[in-house]
Amino acid sequence: MSTLVDMAVRAAGLERVREARASGAPVSSDDRIFETCDLLALGALADQVRVDEVGDLVRVHVGEGSAEDQLVDVHLRDVDVGTRGLRFLRDVAIARLTAPKGARVRIDWTECGMELAQVALGFGANELVGIIANRRGLPIAEDSTKKVKGVGAVAVQLLKKQELEGLLQRAGRRTEFVRTA
Repeated sequence: MSTLVDMAVRAAGLERVREARASGAPVSSDDRIFETCDLLALGALADQVRVDEVGDLVRVHVGEGSAEDQLVDVHLRDVDVGTRGLRFLRDVAIARLTAPKGARVRIDWTECGMELAQVALGFGANELVGIIANRRGLPIAEDSTKKVKGVGAVAVQLLKKQELEGLLQRAGRRTEFVRTA
C-alpha cells in the first residue's frame, strides 16, 4: 500500500479494519466507522483487500439468466444497485471489507451503468454481470453483425466484448468472460 493510502486509512480510522482483514478476523458491516469515514480511504482499503485476496482478474458474466446458478461453494456478494452514486460505491467497499476472505463482489453494469461499474471496480468489486446491449439498453442479438472497414462483417456482441475488455485493460485489470444461460 502506498504511503498516501496508508496515511488516509489511518486518518479515516480504518486501521483496525485493515488489521482485522489481515488477521482473518471477521469484520461486521454494522460497524459505524463505515458510515462516517472518508469514502476514498474506504475505497482504497477495499481495493487493496481485493488485490491481496483475488488479484486483478475481473470475471464478466454476460448473457441473460442468473449467473448465481453456476456458483458452487464460492462466497458471493451481490451489491444492491437500488442505491445510487456515492452510496453505491460505499456499499461496494463495505461488501468487500465484510465479506469472507476471497469473496467475489459482483455488480450489475446494466443496472448501475458502465461508468459507475468501472469506478466500483476501484472500490473492491471484482465481477461484473449484465447483458451485452446497445446504447438504448436493448439486448444485441447473437447473429447481429456490423461491417468493419478492412475486416468485413463482425459480430456486434464481439465488438462490445472487445470494448469492455479494453476498458478493463486500461484500468490494469485482466478479463475473463463467463457465459450465463
